Amino acid sequence: MKRISQQEHEAQVADAKVLEEQSFGVKVWLLPDQRIVKMFRIKRRFSSGRLYPYNLRFARNAQRLKARGVDAPNILETFFCPDIERHGVVYDLLEGEPFYDLFQKNMDQSLFETLAGFLVDLHEKGIYFRSVHPGNVLLKPDGRMGLIDIQDIRFWPWPLNRSLRARNFRHLYNSDEHSLAMREFGFERFVDLYLERLPRDDAYKKSLKPLIMAFDRAWERKKK
Repeated sequence: MKRISQQEHEAQVADAKVLEEQSFGVKVWLLPDQRIVKMFRIKRRFSSGRLYPYNLRFARNAQRLKARGVDAPNILETFFCPDIERHGVVYDLLEGEPFYDLFQKNMDQSLFETLAGFLVDLHEKGIYFRSVHPGNVLLKPDGRMGLIDIQDIRFWPWPLNRSLRARNFRHLYNSDEHSLAMREFGFERFVDLYLERLPRDDAYKKSLKPLIMAFDRAWERKKK
């Protein structure tokens, strides 16, 4: 990971388009050559982000996802800008359209079936993606799926257990910005699509469904 000055960082993004901005500043830029610059701030003085920066987690997770047959960004470099206390990663734009955008155009059930099948695939490959909402899952032009915003993932050498599968549904529905179409489609309706595509026997599915359904409308309870 290289170190750059604030002046070098400003030159790096001088002609870039802002894709995402938060209260602390710009988070994601699109460069004219279709590269992405993504920034990570250190949120607290004592934080795991200082010991293992999020840009390095992002880069490492991209490698591990690809090793398991899941499309992820092609990492070009990682850097640290001490002047503004920001870590960063540069990667090639991953082609595809987020399911969040697709749902704005079309609420056809086939899209939800595709997403359910991909969630099954992730779980069977031992991938627990906490930011799994529709804004971070892409449908690529070739019909494959891809993931972005991948700094927060855990990997297991075996398929996820029932508890982790169920908890991942909470993340899928939890974003007040990106999960509205999922809520409109229906929680149990989507759970049934997932179970239909799960390569397990009926007894396993019957025991799993109540665990998942425990998170139905969890997005409302979190506000109380």
